[in-house]
Amino acid sequence: MGYLRLLRHRPVLVLWLAETLSVFGDRFFTLALTWTAWQQAGAVAMGLVVVAEYIPHVVVGVFGKRLIARFASYRALARVEFAQVAVVGSMPWLWDSIGLYGVLAVLLLLGGADAITNPSLSSLVPDLVPADQVRPVVGLMNLTQQLTWVLGPGSAAVLLVWMPAEHLFLLDAATFLVSGAAFTWLANRFRHATAPAAAPPDEDNGEARARTILRLRPRLAYALSLSALGEFCATVATIGLPIWITSRLHAGPAAYGMVLTAMGAGALAGNLLSSLPKLSSFPTGYCLIWAARGALLSTYAVTDQVWQVVAVTVLASLLTPVNSVTLTERISLLPGPERLRIFSVELTGLHVAGMSSMLVLPAFIAAAPALAFTAAGAVLAGAGLLAWLLCSLRADRPASVEAAAVHA
Repeated sequence: MGYLRLLRHRPVLVLWLAETLSVFGDRFFTLALTWTAWQQAGAVAMGLVVVAEYIPHVVVGVFGKRLIARFASYRALARVEFAQVAVVGSMPWLWDSIGLYGVLAVLLLLGGADAITNPSLSSLVPDLVPADQVRPVVGLMNLTQQLTWVLGPGSAAVLLVWMPAEHLFLLDAATFLVSGAAFTWLANRFRHATAPAAAPPDEDNGEARARTILRLRPRLAYALSLSALGEFCATVATIGLPIWITSRLHAGPAAYGMVLTAMGAGALAGNLLSSLPKLSSFPTGYCLIWAARGALLSTYAVTDQVWQVVAVTVLASLLTPVNSVTLTERISLLPGPERLRIFSVELTGLHVAGMSSMLVLPAFIAAAPALAFTAAGAVLAGAGLLAWLLCSLRADRPASVEAAAVHA
């Protein structure tokens, strides 16, 4: 994969270390927030916290493309990171001073900051390396996500032996300091570096309109649709697996822990598979892997032993990073202002899908988990095959978005 070679490049190393700490901090923040919400206000507060984290991503993604463009530079990202230090660090005391709804308002602000910085940073990362190294650097950043999903909860559990949950907020605040310092260093190193859409767009011609971009690149549109559908269907596994393990297999928390461990281990190994040419091909490999993931989701419905659930989970988790790295690389190679806009569209689609699935699916999953696995898997597998067929019939047009905007 060339990860070690990439890490010898100092800007990549600085950003990777900062992002690794930042994502660990996010895991600590999520654990501390849900625990504090449960203690302070009960289960309803936990649900409201989840909604408060989703809403800003949807709102900013749909209406805030100019706002995102204004923060598409390392220096602007550093300012956003530093601004969050005091807010995150004060979370333990906010519950007593401003109550649940005040905390929710603060979470909306923090979610808005994430909604601004995530697509901007994704657009800046590919410019750290030559074009032929984009996939490895995307894989390296994806590896950070997989590592923290595996190690984050365990690390938090160890820390909680020595400190109260509220102190995890302070650790997360410290990671914002590190990220802000890293972005400041990168801003000084690349004084003129901004994401492709950082310049104020012209309202008539120069604006990178998502609809225009995706009309010229129908294969990318199908890929984004598959990704959002996959996020929607993932809720079936998220909620359905603990129900299935306890109610149908009559196993306990230890069995669910085995499944979560298998999920993390499979995702780590899958990151290495993302470098294989046939698996990582676009659009054929991308679409067929989604079809395979749908088939595996349906397979949960016929499992009757814990080891079978673990085996299916490992196989499904192996494929997840391959899809993620392939789509991110594809977007990263877009020219001009298109890259930032499509990263924003992707993240918005994922959050809309995740929020809507959490609102509409849980009752259905709880009532009929086997049917939920079968139906969601069939829909996802069918969508993957349909996207593969459509991609074989429609090719991307080699025209620029700017030209298309003029003739629209």
